[in-house]
Amino acid sequence: MHLRHCLLMVVAAVVLSGCEVTEARYQDRAEVASRNAFQSGWLPEWIPDDAFDIRETHDSDTNESWLVFRLKSGHWKNPDECASQESPVLSSPQVMQRFPRFARDAWQRVGEGAGEIRACAGRRWVMWDPQRQLVYSWTGH
Repeated sequence: MHLRHCLLMVVAAVVLSGCEVTEARYQDRAEVASRNAFQSGWLPEWIPDDAFDIRETHDSDTNESWLVFRLKSGHWKNPDECASQESPVLSSPQVMQRFPRFARDAWQRVGEGAGEIRACAGRRWVMWDPQRQLVYSWTGH
């Protein structure tokens, strides 16, 4: 019985070790900079100065990430480095279950075509959702 219990613990540890999804929240771009979060590589430098309520989540095993933020001005200007893109890479519904609710909501809005999608450097995409006044950005694998 002891061996069976140990084996179950090892299997559980192996399965759970593949779940490296982390989440961070920042009040604004200034907080992102003060916490040196740009250096992590999960947040793009083009986040505008008026961005606030910045939420980021990523899976360090798959290098997939989601970023959602609002703009004080309510006006989005696409980064110069990002070009129009009709068919972005999106994670499967099964993969998205590992991510927090805000990322799953963003994924759903992107899939619905709620705004114009742009492809950026580093396998990153961005979309402005004018109805919800949110910017979504994500990386694919």
